[in-house]
Amino acid sequence: MLQHRRREPAPGVFRLVLGLPWPGLDSVNAYLLEASDGCTLVDAGMFLPDEDDQGWGDIEAAFEAIGHRPKDVTRLVITHTHIDHYGMAGRFMAETSCELWAHSSADTDIDLYKHPEERTRRLRELFSDHGVTEDELAELTQFEDWSRFISEAVTPSTHVDEGDVVEVGDRRWEVVHTPGHSANHICLWSATDRLLITGDHLLPTITPHIDYERHEDADPLKDFIESLAKVEKLDPAISLPGHGSPFEEGAERARIIARHHERRLGSILQVVRHEAHTAEEITQEIFGSTLLNFQKRLALGEALAHIRYLSRRGEIERVRDDTGTWRYSKASRRQVRAIDDS
Repeated sequence: MLQHRRREPAPGVFRLVLGLPWPGLDSVNAYLLEASDGCTLVDAGMFLPDEDDQGWGDIEAAFEAIGHRPKDVTRLVITHTHIDHYGMAGRFMAETSCELWAHSSADTDIDLYKHPEERTRRLRELFSDHGVTEDELAELTQFEDWSRFISEAVTPSTHVDEGDVVEVGDRRWEVVHTPGHSANHICLWSATDRLLITGDHLLPTITPHIDYERHEDADPLKDFIESLAKVEKLDPAISLPGHGSPFEEGAERARIIARHHERRLGSILQVVRHEAHTAEEITQEIFGSTLLNFQKRLALGEALAHIRYLSRRGEIERVRDDTGTWRYSKASRRQVRAIDDS
């Protein structure tokens, strides 16, 4: 269990640092927004099935350190439905009878927690089409069932969208829809003091993972880059991230992350410049060939998101080889056109 202390990065805004079981990412932030008529909690931490209390004791200790109790929460807002932010939502609702607010598209991912076999099936098909061998498929798709890290797959009582306002005490937090890391990702923006609760959209020292899931309109990297531009325009004075410490100069951080992806796009174009490659081969060239299974699964998803972005803009083309696997090469001429499902 982490050592908890009072962290108040802005008046009436408290940062709760909750434990995670992952080496290299051992904590996630939740934020308590204080109000006399009931507090709002932003994000809930992860349900930890292998601990005696499933992580609830860690949450109680974090609340105690800031002079509050979980029962002070009347509304829980989820920045996005990944397990480390949403996993404890069901337990919070059971313990406090709080409302659950999330983006209007959150229900889609919540439903997949109830049917993890469908997510696994779709991922196997996607990876198989892009050069992953049959003996690797089981290893790379074994991580898609995250349901054991969800206390209960609860659906929001209130859906929010771009421009909606969450009022907490004297502050008005505007909902900013920032898809990319997750299609249902939102940030909360307090314009009066230029505070931005960023979830995983903007992190101080790492870049959030951009994954690709096959469906016709999916272009998650495009969504993410456009969302970064939104944040850059807001120019937050203090950014309150989902992982790591609060930081200043949020607009500059958004520009740095955008440049990171521009460089990766350039690297992929160099890989396919003279010879067609599968997504599996591109992943090895960009991320290396000595990744652990979980790392390789993330790397493949990220590579496919970048490939999708380049395909949609006509910068690379694809053909099926004799085995039915998609191969990508640099376009012979720039031809901006929509590409069918990758």
